[in-house]
Amino acid sequence: MPSSDVGARLGTVAAETGSGVADVWLAWIGDHAREVDAFSREYLSAEERARVPEYRIREAAERYVVTRALVRIVLSQHIGVPPREIRVTRTDTGKPVVTDGVHFNVTHSGELVLVAVSEDCPVGVDVERKREVARVDALIARWLTESERTDVAQFRARGLTESDAFLRVWSLKEARLKALGVGISGAARAPLHRVRARPLDDLLESLVTQHDTHGYVGALAFA
Repeated sequence: MPSSDVGARLGTVAAETGSGVADVWLAWIGDHAREVDAFSREYLSAEERARVPEYRIREAAERYVVTRALVRIVLSQHIGVPPREIRVTRTDTGKPVVTDGVHFNVTHSGELVLVAVSEDCPVGVDVERKREVARVDALIARWLTESERTDVAQFRARGLTESDAFLRVWSLKEARLKALGVGISGAARAPLHRVRARPLDDLLESLVTQHDTHGYVGALAFA
């Protein structure tokens, strides 16, 4: 029987405008590699369990199972339904939803998984493992707005590398899009300026751990 301690509560994050509050939870994939099969049986829905064998690479299967288990355990605490029995549906734009009055979003990068849950309003969360981003100039030109490119320049002026500056701005953009339930392909038409977002620096920098020495940047948004 797997432990219910799949993840840990990272903290509570409030929107700067007071429009929303979210609980943020985390899990490290590698911590649970030996428990993946048990997690699948104990926490995942029948549909999710059926998908596990589709992953040809063991690490990908581990990431999928641990992520889904964390989501279900956290949601179970909010809505009082056993993890396996939670019914997750999707909006027309593909955003997962569970029930009226409970909003959630999930993200992962590297070994880290984050889940944000809010009972106030739609929420989006993104995390990015710090790394050198290939063709970062092209990504900035292709996907960032003029205002976002200005933000990158401001981070660069503070001494950040171009990759670090891009990842910070990108995480804010992704969090806003996910709060709206819109993919990057719909970014040009999305009212991103209406979505309040804030970086998760204060929480992520507190992760003093041996799991990953590269660090992470992330953001949370409320729509």
